[in-house]
Amino acid sequence: MPNSISHTQRGAALAGGAPSAQSTQARDAARGRRWVVVASLFLFMLINFADKAVLGLVAVPLMHDMQLTHGQFGLVGSAFFLLFSISGIAVGLMADRVNMKWLLAALALIWAVAQLPLAWPTSFAVLVLCRVLLGAGEGPASPLALHVVYTWFDDRERNLPTAIVQQGATAGVIIAGPLLTYISQRWHWHATFLTLGAVGIGWTVLWLCVGRTGNRHHDASPTFAAAQAHGTSERTTLPGFRRMLGDRTVIGVMLQCFVGYAVIAVGFTWVPAYFRLGLGFAATQAGWLFALQVAAQIPLGIALAMFSHRLLKRGVSSKAARGRLISAACVVSGVAYCALLLSAPPFVKVALMALASALAIQTFTFGPMLVAEVAPVARRGALLAVTNSIVTTAGLIGPIAMGKLLGTAGDASGYEMGFAVTGVLLLVVGAAGWVLIDPQRSKQRMEAA
Repeated sequence: MPNSISHTQRGAALAGGAPSAQSTQARDAARGRRWVVVASLFLFMLINFADKAVLGLVAVPLMHDMQLTHGQFGLVGSAFFLLFSISGIAVGLMADRVNMKWLLAALALIWAVAQLPLAWPTSFAVLVLCRVLLGAGEGPASPLALHVVYTWFDDRERNLPTAIVQQGATAGVIIAGPLLTYISQRWHWHATFLTLGAVGIGWTVLWLCVGRTGNRHHDASPTFAAAQAHGTSERTTLPGFRRMLGDRTVIGVMLQCFVGYAVIAVGFTWVPAYFRLGLGFAATQAGWLFALQVAAQIPLGIALAMFSHRLLKRGVSSKAARGRLISAACVVSGVAYCALLLSAPPFVKVALMALASALAIQTFTFGPMLVAEVAPVARRGALLAVTNSIVTTAGLIGPIAMGKLLGTAGDASGYEMGFAVTGVLLLVVGAAGWVLIDPQRSKQRMEAA
């Protein structure tokens, strides 16, 4: 009997040895693969934001050639956001039910198709329609990219990959600033759209070769685990969208991201023109300054993400390490924008713009992490897309509002008044986030629901 037990145990050990080695290899391969996916999605967001930035970078020659007024150009800028939010919600609701590899490839292909008609002389109506189509394709992009990232990383591992993917947006603007300005001046502004269309097709091919989702689909919540243990479907235990959207943390995140997206939309449409017409820089200088201003977002974004990660590792609550950190960033950003009303040399105002926009845009690094922390996994992709679609309606309002302000005020004063209004809004949402954002409490309430 002892011998038989010994043989049995040795057989079990031997039987378990090979799978254990295979499991280790599989885990190592998965760790490498997930960073390939992160790098691919970094490029995805890079192209996404280069597509957004191109309109502002060619604003002056485009307005001249097509004889557009400030109001018409503001309409073109806002047309991008006409279907942006609707598309984000519609596609986002499918995110947890369809193959994300093919979905992201389809979005990138739409971007390319929307850029190519503008590679040749065209009409105002075609320009507007192409921007509407581009917005429809880009509406779901950011939340779905992060949803794919979150299938590869657990909650406390997400700070760095989230920051990397979101910095793709920053890199897109940095590269687009000087490169697309050079292409526009060397050839024609139409060539910039041809370039972006070709790049979009190239990324689609790359993603079809390397893209896939991970296996971090399980919700560690004891409430949902207990429900499944009793044979209850997870979806029957989930809170509804009305409850999730009415949650205090989600509301706080959406308020901050709404104003943060106004900063992005106004920045892409009007900031290069402000540097040229408001501050008096030449076209090449304006392109480089715009790129350098955006470049400030990378070290600042990585530093904030790593600081937050270290706080979480030390046991600091997510309320403080994520919620209050981004709320404080909103307040500092608001102060910097308001300071543009003061008399200062042009380069000082560029520096203020760089600080303000770099801090404001971090709402889109911390906001999705906070929403993902609160949301049940089975509805995470959809909630990320729906909240993103709601907050990006700011893009429909911001460029038109700035255009109307410029139509009634002088160029420099109109720009700076618009930025100061944004600053006041950042102060308000920073204070609101400090009070509202509490992910641990929100998660407990959703589980209790």
